[in-house]
Amino acid sequence: MAVFFKRYRMRVDLPCRISERSARDDISFVPWHPKLLGMHALAKWESFRNEMDGSVFPCLADREGCRQLMRDIAGKNSFVPESTWLAIERAGTPWEAPLGTIQGLRHGPVHGAIQNIGVVPIARGRGVGRELIRKALLGFHAAGCRYVTLEVTVHNLRAIELYRSVGFQRIETVFKYGLVSFPKAN
Repeated sequence: MAVFFKRYRMRVDLPCRISERSARDDISFVPWHPKLLGMHALAKWESFRNEMDGSVFPCLADREGCRQLMRDIAGKNSFVPESTWLAIERAGTPWEAPLGTIQGLRHGPVHGAIQNIGVVPIARGRGVGRELIRKALLGFHAAGCRYVTLEVTVHNLRAIELYRSVGFQRIETVFKYGLVSFPKAN
């Protein structure tokens, strides 16, 4: 079934004040490097595959779709590597497990845009999203941006609360077309 999803466009002016992150030994925040593309894609897929955004943007519900999306984002002339970060779980695991990802694009000389921010379900509520946003905003500021925008589905109340807590304000309501499938009745 085809539906329209209501989304908010939000904006924060730079520089903005976000409190420093609390020291965590179990999570590392790693700046963009092309060799991390697969980890960004995995974090994105784990974050969105069972969420409403997977219906709004079907590539987010598909593992290979997330890899292609990351290749597309990183290949754009407007890509802002300083605003693209990966959160990785370290403590107690023999491997590095991605916990979250954020990517930045430039939409004009002074306009940065957070393309996607995703935190995997097991890491939500641990400050991962706040720290990814903080690092992205610092990167946008260093790249000369004076403000940053993002979009969020209106039903994602936890995300909206997080964005407001770091200074984002709603500036516009937009609608995105998407397909939703419903389970068949037995």
